[in-house]
Amino acid sequence: MTTFHAIPWRRLIAILPLLTAMAPALCAAEPTSVATSGRVKVLLITGIEYHNWRETAPQIAKQLTACPDIDVTLETNFNVLCSDRIFEYDVLFFNFWNSRDDSPSLDDNLALSNIEKFLDSGKGIVIYHLAIGVFETHSDRVEKIIGRVYDRSLPPHDAFREFDVRIVKKDHPIMRSVTDFKIPDELYTCFALDGRPIEVLAEAESINVKKSFPMAYLFEHGKGHVFTTVLGHDLRALNTPAFVTILRNAVLWLGHKEVPASPAIVVTPAKPIIDGRYFPVVQEELDARLKTIRQGLKPGEQLVVYADCGRDWDKAAPTGEAISIEGDAYLFPGSRDVFESEPALGYVVSGNPARFHVTGLRAGKKYRLSISWWDYDNGQRIQSVRLQSKDGTRSFPVLEPTALPAYQDKQELAKTFTFDVPVELAQSGGFDCLLELKRGPNAVISEAWLVEAP
Repeated sequence: MTTFHAIPWRRLIAILPLLTAMAPALCAAEPTSVATSGRVKVLLITGIEYHNWRETAPQIAKQLTACPDIDVTLETNFNVLCSDRIFEYDVLFFNFWNSRDDSPSLDDNLALSNIEKFLDSGKGIVIYHLAIGVFETHSDRVEKIIGRVYDRSLPPHDAFREFDVRIVKKDHPIMRSVTDFKIPDELYTCFALDGRPIEVLAEAESINVKKSFPMAYLFEHGKGHVFTTVLGHDLRALNTPAFVTILRNAVLWLGHKEVPASPAIVVTPAKPIIDGRYFPVVQEELDARLKTIRQGLKPGEQLVVYADCGRDWDKAAPTGEAISIEGDAYLFPGSRDVFESEPALGYVVSGNPARFHVTGLRAGKKYRLSISWWDYDNGQRIQSVRLQSKDGTRSFPVLEPTALPAYQDKQELAKTFTFDVPVELAQSGGFDCLLELKRGPNAVISEAWLVEAP
């Protein structure tokens, strides 16, 4: 657990009492409980999500604590919701997604009851991006708590692009000093437009669904409020001044503090979280997968190093060869049920391009590189593969644009491709492997392994 603190001299500002008489003039929808006189204490819960929470969570924390009225504690174990510790905070900030596949809490009922109790006391919750899908196995109950939930039967989002966000409630304190803006992000269409009453603060128009969808909205639960923004896919969104201003304003408003008249300033990048995994590696599953790979080797070949993309990040062999993965981790929902014997294929790293680095190659050795991929959700992905020298001066296309096998609708299972590593790349000690997107929402890779050839 890491605690982020603002610059010490700003603490002097934080102790100034808030003039509660000003609150009614700000907005009729202002939270009903008494405004706090100290800093807003935020518990930012992360650590289980297919997006790159290692980067986004510390950046959110650093960005929020740039405001002298906000203090953030970053927690990477979402089971904190099963404890009474959450009641020590004014605002809970959800940057996690415990999907229905393999991530139940220690006690879902207790966690949800604590969330309800937290809101009923007049406190606030921020739902960030895919956190709209929290506690997916209890979506009916969650929908009553946060107003809208992730719906797998609906299109997930437009292709990543820059789009316009329109401010709907310009007079709401959360939108103070914010005007219409552009953001590079995912435009979510994965939640129902109709349902429980929500107060839409900002919206954007989908080019896929041809409708406008809320990008930021409020939902009232008991004496508390839930602020949801489905923006925030990666650090590019968190480099957008209007968006970080909205996040700051939302936390202050939920914490019953006055919202500044000036916009937030985007801070420098925070140090990423390096410990923990997106999804745990199960040793029995890994052993079974390695056995299958070894059985498929040709005589004289030897498996050197293997990486399960999305669960492994830096893998090294005793002889020095290593594979380092870059990108966002993701588990295709439902894929484990299809390919239970080889679940590694359902875990992927995505990107545009997706990539990994091979280092430590020994001079005079011959190597073969293998990768596997799967378009489980039938995103109509087409991608090519290119090997590149570490300095970027030499490039070797090894696979022309190829459609990935799609399971949904087509029942196609994952495929493996093997390439000879060019001699000059092997002699140079390493190379980069780029999986370049030609069509679809993103490039993906399930596994990568290196074999020493005779």
